[in-house]
Amino acid sequence: MHVVSPERYRNKTPATHTQKQKPLFRWLLLVLLIAGFVNYVRPLPQATVTLQLPQTPGVTQPALTWPSSGQAAVAASGYGLLGTAGAQQPLATASIAKVIAALSVLQKEPLQPGSSGPTYTIDANDVHLYQEYADQNGSVVPVTEGESLSEYQALEALMVPSANNIADSLVRWVFGSQSAYADYATSYLRAHGINQTTIGSDASGYDSSTTSTASDLTTLGLLAVQNPVLMQITSQSKVTLPVVGKVSNYNTVLGQSDIVGIKTGNNDADPGAFLFASRQKVGTQEVYITGAILGQADLDSALSAATVLSDSAQKGFQAVTLAGKGQSVGHAQTAWGKTATIRTTSSVSLVRWAATPITETHAVKVSVKTKEAGNFKAYAGHSSAATTLELDHPLAGPSFWWRLTRH
Repeated sequence: MHVVSPERYRNKTPATHTQKQKPLFRWLLLVLLIAGFVNYVRPLPQATVTLQLPQTPGVTQPALTWPSSGQAAVAASGYGLLGTAGAQQPLATASIAKVIAALSVLQKEPLQPGSSGPTYTIDANDVHLYQEYADQNGSVVPVTEGESLSEYQALEALMVPSANNIADSLVRWVFGSQSAYADYATSYLRAHGINQTTIGSDASGYDSSTTSTASDLTTLGLLAVQNPVLMQITSQSKVTLPVVGKVSNYNTVLGQSDIVGIKTGNNDADPGAFLFASRQKVGTQEVYITGAILGQADLDSALSAATVLSDSAQKGFQAVTLAGKGQSVGHAQTAWGKTATIRTTSSVSLVRWAATPITETHAVKVSVKTKEAGNFKAYAGHSSAATTLELDHPLAGPSFWWRLTRH
């Protein structure tokens, strides 16, 4: 009979159990290592952002002081039409028509500040025009055959002493005829959204066939204030011209209520008309206001009404500061407990018409090891302001142990 040795039996049993445990332990260790690696390398969660953005002020309706009769409108560069009074029905523009002529000429024959432009020679037709307007008691500048006028001098004659004869002569020199000018000017007006204005039988506005509305003319004024040559001319109280010498501006309220131009007008169909521009500083920004007044009893009434309207319109603009440079607008906190303050990198200030609401947009995203945090923008009509956002210090990344053991 074969007897199994106890020693041999005891040696075999432990060896078999250990061999079974070793692969299981290795697999468990491998799984833990893989899970730890995956947990470590997976993307970090976005920080939680809490914002306390600046409150925007409410709107108010500015009180504009309108003339008691006729029609009027007021607008501002960058803000458009601000308000109207009276029926906006086409009415004779009188000499405000010369602004249309001047802008059309300056588009066809542009002038840079300080330049005189081409020179034109007075001929028999121009002398005849002068005599014709003089016989009708229209505003004129005397001319003599053979005399020369530069484009700049002709524009001065149009806009300061309101020379009817030079208006008609200038458009003939530049466009060839009144008809060609009328076609060009009409296209110019329509291209700029001026649709209720009709070019009549002359360029001067002496005839009542050139008509417009106050709201259309404020848009014309907004075009005028963009042309530095035209505004330099209309801001002069006196100019010196050949033959006649020194002549005065019919705009006797220059400098009052910040008025810097543009053109008066009066004829039998519209005894008191004025297209004005005023300039004011609001905060650090300059604002051009344009206003048109039509259908007044006389020119003095139109001029007086313009100063009052200009003053009231200026009070309607506000400089608004929504946030200062370095102002806190929120906080960021990471899942591993690091925090930082979100702040502006520059001030956020804009100018608005008080009736225009302020809206804002923002984009905020924070990451570790950088101060960049997004941007903040505010809008009020065409006015806007913006700043980038940053953290007061970069957010430190998580520890090795946190990344390895996070949930």
